[in-house]
Amino acid sequence: MKHATSLELDRNARPLESVSFRLTEKQKLILTYSVMLVAPWVIASAQGVEFHDIYRYVLSALNVIAMMAFFIQFPLAGRLRNLSWFSNIDWSISTHKTIGKWLGIFFFLHPLLIVAPKALLSADDLMTSATSMITSPNTLTGVIAWVAMAVWVLMAVFKNRLNIRYETWRLLHVCGFIAIATLAAFHITSVGSHGQYEQEFNLVWWGLYAASMTLVLYNYLIKPRLIRSQPFAVREITKVSDCDWKLTIQSESQSKVSFEAGQFVWINTSHTPFNLEQHPFSIAGGEMETGTLSFIIRELGDYTSSLNTLHPGQTVYVDGPYGAMSVDQSNVSSGITLIAGGAGIAPLLGLLREFAKRNETRPVRLIYGNQSLERMVAIPELQALTSTMRNFSLKLICNQLPENMEEARLDIRQGVIDESAIRAAIDPGKHADWTVYLCGPEGMIAANVKQLRAIGVPSNNIHFEQLAF
Repeated sequence: MKHATSLELDRNARPLESVSFRLTEKQKLILTYSVMLVAPWVIASAQGVEFHDIYRYVLSALNVIAMMAFFIQFPLAGRLRNLSWFSNIDWSISTHKTIGKWLGIFFFLHPLLIVAPKALLSADDLMTSATSMITSPNTLTGVIAWVAMAVWVLMAVFKNRLNIRYETWRLLHVCGFIAIATLAAFHITSVGSHGQYEQEFNLVWWGLYAASMTLVLYNYLIKPRLIRSQPFAVREITKVSDCDWKLTIQSESQSKVSFEAGQFVWINTSHTPFNLEQHPFSIAGGEMETGTLSFIIRELGDYTSSLNTLHPGQTVYVDGPYGAMSVDQSNVSSGITLIAGGAGIAPLLGLLREFAKRNETRPVRLIYGNQSLERMVAIPELQALTSTMRNFSLKLICNQLPENMEEARLDIRQGVIDESAIRAAIDPGKHADWTVYLCGPEGMIAANVKQLRAIGVPSNNIHFEQLAF
């Protein structure tokens, strides 16, 4: 028997595929955020300040990183769509909320961590140090900032339980953290370990403080003026279901408006762009060339329940578009599933229209859930897509079935969007190579994302916007 030599094996072997490492968009954001966090500490370390023990060294590092995280909170919530680091607003706001809670905990523990070593000596030393810290004029700014930080973080965490309007809360939130940032900047530059010995390092903190305050001024004084120079007007307001409205607006100059399917804008229908009453709505469709945008809006609160008061010709101010959800996120996928709950159909309808415009041939499946058929919108258009799009299928899921199913002539399943419905909308064995878009209530998204991960869809292939700010 002839045995193949190693040289022959090499000749017959398939060439090795080149292995490429590519960061996802969110991984890039996390990496950039991490680099920004540690940058001040790298600068501080270069100063050569000596610490007596490892505890003080670690605590100093944590303090510097935490302060940097505090100042980054301002751009994270700043709606900076022209800065790529902060343009993914869903990630930015989610990070802002999460980091804000951890900062609240850390800064609450900050004075305790400083005096903790004294507790190892004696209770008297601990009490003496704590009393000195609280009563010393040098630490007054820090004490006030510490108390204010605790109160304002709690107000943010329990925002939905406070009996105040969102606009009032937002104003208090911004003003409160401007005051906290001011006090914290004075505190860290006067009693901070590095600021005391290397005055040049204080320029870092004052620079970050100045940048944060400039951003606040831009958002609340300059940006509204820019928005006022590009007004929109209501073109049409129509009720399209028992509880949904279709709002169409157009640029008053009818100039071109750039947006991508899946994005959203903040709309202000008051008489001034300086009004804080702004509402985020997903773009359901539009025409870029004529500057037209349309939205599907559900009646869920005081504002959305008064949409009938809008009238054609009324001035509307628009901030946006924002959002990273787009058809390009599925460019290399073998198939696409869209999951819509209630008014969450709006951005997904925009994505579907874009897929149809591109003559998409890959499998595209839409799961559309709602309370009843009467609350569903754009059903004729969705049915038409099953004929015009080569590989599109529609699955409707309602809590309440129509009284006359034969007359409805639709494939409707009773229930909610669960794991079995999701499995049926993804080709067997293709879960790892499938892209899923979701939009709907927070509870639905949380449950569906968990189910998608359970059946093998990678987190990087799951895209959603919650519009919960």
